Formats: sequence, structure tokens, C-alpha cells
Amino acid sequence: MLREGLLPYWWMLYRHSKVLNQRTDIFRNIEDAFTAKHGDLCLRAGSVYVDIGSGSSPVPTFLYQRCGARTYATEMDPTYLDRQKSYMQTLGLSKRDGIGVQREDATKLSFADGAVDFLSAVSTIEHIPGDGDIRAMAEFARVLRPGGRLVVTVPTAATYVENQATFYYAGFERRYDPTALQDRLFRPELKLIEQLYMVSPPAEFFQQFQESFREFLHGESWSDTWYKNGWHDQYPDVSILLTVGLIRLSPNPAGSFGACLAFQKQD
Repeated sequence: MLREGLLPYWWMLYRHSKVLNQRTDIFRNIEDAFTAKHGDLCLRAGSVYVDIGSGSSPVPTFLYQRCGARTYATEMDPTYLDRQKSYMQTLGLSKRDGIGVQREDATKLSFADGAVDFLSAVSTIEHIPGDGDIRAMAEFARVLRPGGRLVVTVPTAATYVENQATFYYAGFERRYDPTALQDRLFRPELKLIEQLYMVSPPAEFFQQFQESFREFLHGESWSDTWYKNGWHDQYPDVSILLTVGLIRLSPNPAGSFGACLAFQKQD
């Protein structure tokens, strides 16, 4: 994370999350820091920032406070719309300040063509069934201004797969192989400017880790154990140690389980 310029953003987001009483997460430590870095590079007062599927993310309020752009935290789920509203209340923010919460369908956005300077969709579009991810990417390209920036993060795998549910998510999810990433998420009007893939550590290191924690893992993977036991909620501050120790970042998708992609809208 240090080499990729993400660690300072993780630290700032960590402190921001503490104020919001929101836990940090093994994978979001990377995804959110990647998003914050690119938002910080292109946002300023007068810009427009839209976050898709905001959920419990601290990024919209963080980037608003850091950059002062007009910010929209969007969701389909009323529970998470309320979560984002609670963050704003905690920080003493309202629509009058230039930050708001609203319901949006990623495949049919209400924003005008070329109205958005920065758009992020962190672990969101893989949950839209059918061709929803493709339609969402078309909408993202439509609403971005020329030169505007887009961050998308999705799970990856060696082969493309669609699941109706996973052990940690009770809904549809797809995992992208390199071909599916190219075919479903890339568009001619969007130029890829950075790609980081989350990759497991070398087999020898991972085997030693599994052996050292054999008493706690009970034959499961470390990530399954971490989430199934609710340790991500009980010990959120430990997440950064697992992020740094068990996730490598690579520009190459080989062997990856997650992708962080940044695009720029072509003129």
C-alpha cells in the first residue's frame, strides 16, 4: 500500500471512520484508499462527485470534507441511505453544505450527460444481475464529463462465475476473470489509467500463516474464518494487519481475487 500511495489515504480514512463509528475492513482498506486517492487527484470546490452504492462507506463524507466538491452518496437500499444520513448528522453536514443522499439506480442515473467530475462504485456493480454491470458502465461513461474520472472495484477469479449468494453476501454476485473484465467493464470512451489487483501472498507464506493459526481456522480459509465468526466487527483495528500481511498489490490480474480500476473519460 505504501508503494502505491494508498497508505496515507488509509490512515486518513481510518481516523475519519473512527469519528463516524464505522469499522474498517480487510479489503475496503485497499478499495477505499484507492478511491480516495483518485478522488483527491481530481476533485476541488465546484466539482461534482457521485458515489454509487455507498452502503456504509466513509468515502463520500471523507472526500467532501477534504475536497469540498458537491457530493452525492447514492443507494437503492433505504437502510444504507439512512446510514449515510447518520454520517452527515454526526459531522454536522446537510444539503445546504453541498452534500446529499439520494436513491439512484446505477443502470439509469438521474444525472445529466457530462455532469459529473468523479464517480466511484466500490464493490457495487458485481451485484447487479443480468447485463446490469454493462449498463451501469455505460451510464457512468454518459454522466462523466470529458476528463472526468471513474473508480470501479470488483471481485475477480481465475474463471468467470455468477453466484446467487455467498457466505458473506445474501444476494447475487459475479466474479470477473480477465476476459470478463475487458468485455463487461471496459468501454472505448473510458481510458484505463490505473489498475491494481489484490493477490494472495506466495504459497509458502500462506501455508505458514495457516499452520500458525490452525487452532483458530479449523480447516477454513482465513477470510472465511474472519467473517463467519464476526471478527471483522469485533476486532476492526486488526484488519490493517491482515491487509498488509495477506494481500499483495499487483498491476497484473494473474492469481487475483479483486480488482481496483481507475478510468478517465476521453475528450
